[in-house]
Amino acid sequence: MVKASPAFTNFTAGALSPRLDGRTDIAKYANGCKTLENFLVHAHGGATRRPGTEFIAEVKASANECRLIPFEFNVEQTYILEFGNNYFRIYRNGGQVVDSGSAVEVTTTYTSAQLSDIKFTQSADVMYVVHPSHPVRKISRTGHTAWTIADVDFRRGPMLDPNTSTTTLSASASTGSMTVTASASLFASTDVGRLIKFYDGFAKITAYSSATSVTAAVQENEDLRTELMPAYTASTIAFHEGDPSSTGLEHNDRITDTAANFVLQGFKVGQTVTTTGASTSANNQSALVIVQVTSDTILFAPSNDLVNEAASASVTITGNLGATDEWSLGAFSATTGYPACVTFFEQRLVLANTSTQPQTIFFSVSGDFEDYNAGTLNSSALIYTIGSNQVNVIRYLTASRALLVGTSGGEFVVRASSDEPISPTNTQILRQASYGSANTQPIAVANVVLFVQRAKRKLRELVYSFGSDSYYAPDLTILAEHITEGLITEMALQQEPDNIVWCVLEDGKLIGMTYRREEEVVAWHSHQIGGVSGAATITVSDYGNIAVGSTITVTKSDGTAITFTSEAAGSSAASSSLGWRPNTNNDTTADNIFTVMNNHADLTVANPAANVVTVTETTPSATGFLTLSSSDSTRLAVTSQTHALVESVAAIPSSTGSEDEVYVIIQRTINGATKRYVEKLKPIDFGTNIEDAFFVDSGLSYSGSAASTISGLSHLEGQTVRIVANGSAHADKQVASGSITLDRAVTQAHIGLAYTSTLQTMRIDAGGAQGTSQAKIKRVNDITLRLYRSVGVKVGSSATQTDLIPFRSSASAMDTAVPLYSGDKDVEFDGGYETDGYVVVKQEQALPLTVLAIYPRITTFDE
Repeated sequence: MVKASPAFTNFTAGALSPRLDGRTDIAKYANGCKTLENFLVHAHGGATRRPGTEFIAEVKASANECRLIPFEFNVEQTYILEFGNNYFRIYRNGGQVVDSGSAVEVTTTYTSAQLSDIKFTQSADVMYVVHPSHPVRKISRTGHTAWTIADVDFRRGPMLDPNTSTTTLSASASTGSMTVTASASLFASTDVGRLIKFYDGFAKITAYSSATSVTAAVQENEDLRTELMPAYTASTIAFHEGDPSSTGLEHNDRITDTAANFVLQGFKVGQTVTTTGASTSANNQSALVIVQVTSDTILFAPSNDLVNEAASASVTITGNLGATDEWSLGAFSATTGYPACVTFFEQRLVLANTSTQPQTIFFSVSGDFEDYNAGTLNSSALIYTIGSNQVNVIRYLTASRALLVGTSGGEFVVRASSDEPISPTNTQILRQASYGSANTQPIAVANVVLFVQRAKRKLRELVYSFGSDSYYAPDLTILAEHITEGLITEMALQQEPDNIVWCVLEDGKLIGMTYRREEEVVAWHSHQIGGVSGAATITVSDYGNIAVGSTITVTKSDGTAITFTSEAAGSSAASSSLGWRPNTNNDTTADNIFTVMNNHADLTVANPAANVVTVTETTPSATGFLTLSSSDSTRLAVTSQTHALVESVAAIPSSTGSEDEVYVIIQRTINGATKRYVEKLKPIDFGTNIEDAFFVDSGLSYSGSAASTISGLSHLEGQTVRIVANGSAHADKQVASGSITLDRAVTQAHIGLAYTSTLQTMRIDAGGAQGTSQAKIKRVNDITLRLYRSVGVKVGSSATQTDLIPFRSSASAMDTAVPLYSGDKDVEFDGGYETDGYVVVKQEQALPLTVLAIYPRITTFDE
């Protein structure tokens, strides 16, 4: 028998995988937890209870899924955008932005089903938004209530490769609206909005007529002129004959302009032009081919013959619009798809991944985010396609010391081949890893980028190594692979007060990772938000074959169970108060189940209109949810309530405090109806006043004159709520008609849905005289908890066997709240003799708890 006093001095390893239960040899074991739910881990080492969420507003339409997107104009002016079905709304400083009493709302074309594929990047008060099924758009904020969203009018590209077929295009006009005719089928109705580059300019398709004909509007060309071919009229133009025809030599005929405007007007080598207005009719020609251009001289092809004529007449030179096979079509359209990824890099707007070019990256002109005119200048736009032996669809772009590109098959960097900004002549792309990325927008933390691996189970950090001059991507979930089983769909970074990466899972759970790589802190924690989602139902089928003795067990939110049993089929009443009879048909059988359950005082069941019975609790407890189980899952199929579902998360710097603001969208079932609420996490550091401690979800606060009736709670109608009144725990109440009546009058109260915070250590490995103490009988005699600003903690050997630690002494005033406590609490441990040796710390009241260290004193029996 050996006595020992091990110490759990920090929890910086967070929740550890069950697969590590035997790895007492790794350093992280002693700093990890078997369970860490509704706790946050500080970089200092302590674990603090997650703050509650404050109710802000119901989304516009609770029937539809929504998504939150941060909008940061600057660190003082930050917003959250609620994207829903064809709209977005705006939030700031914990409230909804309104104008004249109504929520500010902007109409969009994004449906609820498309929101998860939106990606975005921002520069000052303009945010660029991309989606593979929509044109690139930009959201602009010109005032607190003035918001717009519009398609980006890309100039001069980007374009597909030049045409190599025999198909030609011709235009009916050089400026304005004109008809473009193709010599073979080329166009589709989905080309509306697409660019065409031909002749010396660009046009945008505005209407579709047929596969060979579209209407288009001429756009600004490379010379910033809105025309397809140049047109110039002047009286300063003279005609010059080179070698007269009589000599038999080649002609070198030309025209000159004393105003020297030829280059400025856009005349270029290779153009065919028409001249009109010359005094000499021989100089009015329609097929002059330009072979050389300077500002004051145009030299024509040898086959062109002019005669001398001095400048005096008003001469017009116009580029011809004959059929040409030198053309290319725009890269972005409903035909080819729109970009799915976006970021800024080295003063360029970078787009990537259309449906027809999933491996291609498009860089704008340097310093002009909407100009994609390709060329060879250092500032020109460029297009780069990843070359690999398989199609690697680009999933994300993000800027670091290089442009990081995550694809479905691997991770790449785009950078200059020399120590210069990227340009069309020095860009290279290099593979860094082959993990593959999920279609989830990554986040940048300090000098690393965190991205979700292709299967959505792993979160990796892309880190630059100076030694190898490359990036590597270690797995941040290696010690807690179980925590991401629900698959990561969305992430947000809360930088203050601690670096916490918040992740939403497909199953509606919220998880967090305290991430401070420089202090070697990678601590995962899970969070179950207060409230329930879904309904407890029984669907009756094939009633005639429901066997006698089939059972339906209802487990209430407080954990107690009620079992109802099927008796012999028939129309007579059941013999037991918990019995029911299959009878007549499925619907009637459902009625019989409804009758017996509704007669039970603890249950309230709606009369079914068909074969589905929906069960609710008459007075649900503040935590937990209603579950059903059936001995015949075919004929008595059941569904159960589950935890409230987190559907989106976003974080922004706070304009009013030192902590970043974290917003979430929560889906709950409230009074039988599906509700989606926008809520905000309260500050982690609430201060030193117990009355400011806010540890309820979807909560609201009251502050004012003494009152015992608190209204304004209609968003929690029918829910059993937890209450802290003037800093003290109050008995739970059920919301009716949007209000509750307290047992005493209060001047300050926090009211909302309850949640439980649980910390369970790993198995104690100390006290073994003959090697390890693992698997040996041991007993925890007592423990010391080192706490910080805490009240109301429970301690025990398991989640179901805990004792409440007293904080109020006989000297304390009974009519005031217990003050926050910092220091050591010695606890006599109510545990038995066992081989595990867990310590569980819980907080069930709506009060704060921070655990700095745990010091158990144990006795271990070696034999």
